[in-house]
Amino acid sequence: MGKNLFKTVVVSLLSVVVLLGGYSCSDDYPDDYLTEAQIRRMIEEALRENNEQLEFTRWEIVNITVEKDDWTWNDDGNFKRFEAVYELPELNESIYEDGAVLGFIFIGPRDVNEVQKSLPYVHTYGIYDDTGNIVDTYTETISFDVQYKFEGEEKPTVAFFIQASDLFGSEDDIQYLEEEYNFRIVLVW
Repeated sequence: MGKNLFKTVVVSLLSVVVLLGGYSCSDDYPDDYLTEAQIRRMIEEALRENNEQLEFTRWEIVNITVEKDDWTWNDDGNFKRFEAVYELPELNESIYEDGAVLGFIFIGPRDVNEVQKSLPYVHTYGIYDDTGNIVDTYTETISFDVQYKFEGEEKPTVAFFIQASDLFGSEDDIQYLEEEYNFRIVLVW
């Protein structure tokens, strides 16, 4: 019995030595697996190669302030709105055809509770009677257009509009406009 136990212990120890020796001489990973470092290096190299051929997205921000006196009344039967048109030399044909033009307006007092709203900005107002009850409503839309080539003009333009939903109004309504409107145009290409 002592001899069998001794043989079992020797064979077990020899097996453990062979297994530990074989494992310590082998790679940590089999050949068909990649390490995390190898995968990261491959991704970084692929991104570097692809980015050499790609154009990165670029943008330009143009801030425009429209003063109260800059608005003109358009009484064309289709519009009846206030308009203010400005040159936008930053807009080129490539941006106009293949890029994007985003418009924003700042609402509220600057540095107090000002918020930036995307255009068109639509707001509904109530008309109140003497007792404070709403007797009617109208909606005002502030919007913009850009034109790359405008009839008779050499430079691209941006036009801002203020229009009431009821299409009522006149040049005299300029008294109800804010002293200034702050717009932001973002060109993305």
